[in-house]
Amino acid sequence: MASKTLFDTIIIGGGPGGLSTALGLCRQSRTCLVISHKVFRNDGIEASHAVLGHDHTHPQEIWAKARQQIDRYGTTSYAEDEVVSAKQEELPQWNGHKGFLVRSKSGQSWLGKTLVLAMGVKDIFPQIEGYKENWPRNIYQCLFCDGWERRNTKKVVLAAPIGNGMVPAMMASMSLGMDKERAEDGSTKVTILTDGPFNLETANFEPSVVRQLKAVMARGVKIDQRKIVALEDSEPLEGVNVRLKDENGQEEKVHFGFIVHKPRTELNGQDIIQDLGVETEKTPHGDAVKVIAPFQGTNIPGLFAAGDSGVQMTHVTTAMASGVSAAGGIVHYLSRLDDGDALAAAGLE
Repeated sequence: MASKTLFDTIIIGGGPGGLSTALGLCRQSRTCLVISHKVFRNDGIEASHAVLGHDHTHPQEIWAKARQQIDRYGTTSYAEDEVVSAKQEELPQWNGHKGFLVRSKSGQSWLGKTLVLAMGVKDIFPQIEGYKENWPRNIYQCLFCDGWERRNTKKVVLAAPIGNGMVPAMMASMSLGMDKERAEDGSTKVTILTDGPFNLETANFEPSVVRQLKAVMARGVKIDQRKIVALEDSEPLEGVNVRLKDENGQEEKVHFGFIVHKPRTELNGQDIIQDLGVETEKTPHGDAVKVIAPFQGTNIPGLFAAGDSGVQMTHVTTAMASGVSAAGGIVHYLSRLDDGDALAAAGLE
């Protein structure tokens, strides 16, 4: 069924980035439709952290408060659905300007003058037994988001695959900052697991990465090259047991308070992004929509990106900031077209 409404903006995704875009547009009385299937990347998280005014608050509570604040303006509509296609086309009802036709899995279709991709990314888990079962309760990808509550426990940075070494080195350094206590031998509570043989001297890393890895080792971080057999629940103890196997086949079970690991990510809605012709770029963690600062624009006029799909540092606050920026870009874009239409109607250009 096709909607007869022409929205100023259609937002695909109802997370922090999408809702922040909607709230910004509310302040300019611009109409928008938020389409979301309510499957969020942070499902399973008990509390959000480093979110000003909402620290240690359940994500659903933040989401509900956001909806309440948006709804008081009366300019935002919602659809609980999954988008399957989006294309740009000329809209006769909008003076022939190009807008966007969006279709959903349920057969609905909507028209918008502009479009915001706020579909986020999905984490691609490594093929390690027990990884999925411990995510995100015992595996943390962001130490601003999680970890402080278990800061005094033994921590392990999972470097599998180690990639260019930058992320494990950075995460190990951040883990050290949480708890500065050392053992008698000078070691700390931080270990890097390489899941197999590793030689820093022969690794093809940038000099800055080699320097940082040497630095964290000098600060007491241990490098464990044993293979990871499995991750196991350690109840009633808080944390996770890691089964490790050495080169002789000997196994050992080691308990850690939490695992630090940032898995590779993929863009959600890749078919939609590709069909629209949106440019993407490589990041240390995966592909992201290539945005134009400061308003989160893309190579397609009238199309913007907000949330994790359009930022490299993924966090609730950066998603919110990108949403406000996108709202600003949308308002400027629509105002410029409105100005042109008014001048044309008055015969002034």
